Amino acid sequence: SSGINAEYGGSGVVSKDPSVKQSKDEAEILKIAEMQKKLLLAAIDSTDHTSKTGGYIVYSTCSVLVQENEWVVDYALKRRHVKLEPLGVDVGKNGFTRINKYRFDKSMSLTKRYYPHTHNMDGFFVAKLKKLSSAVKTVKETEKSQTSDGEEEEEEEEMEEENVAEEVEDNGEEMEEESGGLTDSDKEEETVPVVKKEKVVSEESAQSSSKRTKVKKGKQSKKGKEEKSVETSSEQPEKAKLKKKKKKGGSST
Repeated sequence: SSGINAEYGGSGVVSKDPSVKQSKDEAEILKIAEMQKKLLLAAIDSTDHTSKTGGYIVYSTCSVLVQENEWVVDYALKRRHVKLEPLGVDVGKNGFTRINKYRFDKSMSLTKRYYPHTHNMDGFFVAKLKKLSSAVKTVKETEKSQTSDGEEEEEEEEMEEENVAEEVEDNGEEMEEESGGLTDSDKEEETVPVVKKEKVVSEESAQSSSKRTKVKKGKQSKKGKEEKSVETSSEQPEKAKLKKKKKKGGSST
């Protein structure tokens, strides 16, 4: 058996060394993670799986970052014939199987995480691996494990969507039960005010339209009277001239 206390970013000891927050950036953390992957694979390769002690490898870091912990262990699971074993302790939080964009082997829940604010100690991560064979996983085996992980992720997402849909449906049924549901008479009562409102609106529109037609007719009749008065006023001088002519004709005779 062997143990690895790999170099780490120091996120678990920020309370002791606050400078860690400023001294390490993302690029450096990823660089450390790549070195941790190589160290873990080297430890697995140097372990005898047929030994009396069982061929165990314990990987730990004083870090709470996923990139230095679950990501590194998951990398080893995909490339070597090893499996995660229970640590045999109840203290600590289970490791992540999925977080943000990362998806890991389901057995990652057998690892443990420790946080300063929760467990009153430095933050760190522990994983116990058992070596099953000295053979190195082939590219096909690695691809197969990645494909199975992808299928499991899709199944989990589908299950989550189904659970959400069921919750929505259950909530809808509960709301209907609380309201007591609507009977046919209730529905009719609800539609009556709407119908009445529509009738009132139609009556108001009819009244307004009739008023508009009356005003229009009044304007038209007034206009007609004005035209007639203009005609009569224009005809009066002509009639007067005709009368004068008739009188002159009568006097000449």
